[in-house]
Amino acid sequence: MTAEKYVKEVSKLLKCRTAKKKEIQDKLLSEINGKVASGEKLEDVLAKLGIPWDYANHYNDNFDKNEQKAAKREKTIKIWGIVIAVLGVVGVLIYWNMPKWSDIGNSTVFNEEQVRAAAEDIITLYSDDEYEAVVAYMTEDMKTVLNAPTLQLSKSQLVTEDFGQLQSFGQMYISEAKQGSKLFAMVQVSVSYTNTSVVYTLTFDAEMKLAGFYVK
Repeated sequence: MTAEKYVKEVSKLLKCRTAKKKEIQDKLLSEINGKVASGEKLEDVLAKLGIPWDYANHYNDNFDKNEQKAAKREKTIKIWGIVIAVLGVVGVLIYWNMPKWSDIGNSTVFNEEQVRAAAEDIITLYSDDEYEAVVAYMTEDMKTVLNAPTLQLSKSQLVTEDFGQLQSFGQMYISEAKQGSKLFAMVQVSVSYTNTSVVYTLTFDAEMKLAGFYVK
């Protein structure tokens, strides 16, 4: 163990303010280096001082209450500083990853009519049990989650598997969402069938690939 490492280990164990630790560190390092310079072996010097825990406790046992209180206060301030900093970073990351919505009409990436047509086509395919055709619209990531069998299963778990004939599309709500550095077009629409009504939420990436498909 080097003199610097020994002093550092002692410093970690001291229950006092940072300024006091620095004072003790400098004094201890100077003492060790002085003895080594006078001809003593470093190993022997450190052995006489004892393990860092014991050496630090010689000081800890003699710190007055004011020093101990000041040390605790300083430690608390540091902890809260770290907590606040972490919360700040988390807050920035949450904000960064939360979708920021904007009018699809102002988009420089998506064409509203193209998004509308793609959404109607996918919903019609799903309504007609053309699951493979729906999968063909999907991003590669989506395909790892959804496939033709799971799409069929999703329909069977709704209130009624037999939607009946598609009657009409309700008002289609289309927005652009920015999540991180990526842009998406999100569509939500209620569709009426002979036997039920279903709300679809579809998400398209910048390449007009289906990146999200939710039915309720």
